[in-house]
Amino acid sequence: MILMPKASITIVSKDKAYKCLFNPSEFQIERSANYVEHKVPGLDRPILQYISGEAETMTFSLFFDTFSSGALETGSFDLLLNNTKPTLLKKDVAKITQDFYSMLDVDQNKHTPSEVTFKWGTTSFTGYVIRINQKFTMFSSKGVPLRATLEITLKSTKKDNNIRNSPDRTKQRIVKSDDRLYSFAYAEYGDCADWRRIAEGNGIDNPRRLKSGKSIVIPAII
Repeated sequence: MILMPKASITIVSKDKAYKCLFNPSEFQIERSANYVEHKVPGLDRPILQYISGEAETMTFSLFFDTFSSGALETGSFDLLLNNTKPTLLKKDVAKITQDFYSMLDVDQNKHTPSEVTFKWGTTSFTGYVIRINQKFTMFSSKGVPLRATLEITLKSTKKDNNIRNSPDRTKQRIVKSDDRLYSFAYAEYGDCADWRRIAEGNGIDNPRRLKSGKSIVIPAII
């Protein structure tokens, strides 16, 4: 019988890995971006300007069971032995899940959260644990929790290595009948509000009165 690879979470700074009792049934990776709308008179839609991206987040649930889990699923002889015990003597599942809560501890030297890596097969995601929600679903007659589910959310620490170019040289544009300074500013600088830079560079007092066919200068951003 071929066993599935076990998912694990490693605290990078301590090189300490916690194997998941069971592999997650699914996981979710989310990424978003922030935009601002520039509402321009005469346009039927606002101009969207990119502001910033958000770090990716990964959310997944882990199941823990000390009532009926065996070595075949968990790879743990200790839990197989625990499986043979009567209910009142079975292991408290919270003693297993508490190790995962240590991932929220702040590093004493760096004063930052511990960076962790989730690995499962070909999937690898490194980030900070920003949320852990624990739900107990089965108990012994003495109130000892025997089953639990952890919902864990990681925020990626991946750095942005993209090189962004800005206008670094002076350009010239020929004005057309429907051109406006804010449209030049958005096209060249990515921000409609930078029309004043063009107006000042060309000595334009009234941006609404542009002469068609005239050449205007697009100042460089140094």
